[in-house]
Amino acid sequence: MHILAFILFFVMCSIGAACKGDYSGLAVIGKVIGFFALWIGMMFLFTQPVLLFVVIVIIVIVFVALNSKT
Repeated sequence: MHILAFILFFVMCSIGAACKGDYSGLAVIGKVIGFFALWIGMMFLFTQPVLLFVVIVIIVIVFVALNSKT
């Protein structure tokens, strides 16, 4: 229960600080949410081998397209 209270207190205080011009708390909240979103996405891809293959092919195509000299 204390952990939940700390998280809620941190969110409220970081929003209050953002109103005064300090956005570091919101940056931390965004990084944590982004980490969990990427983690859940990767876990989903690892359970779906066909999707993982499609993502790898797309990444290779984008990498080749960005590194081409033309």
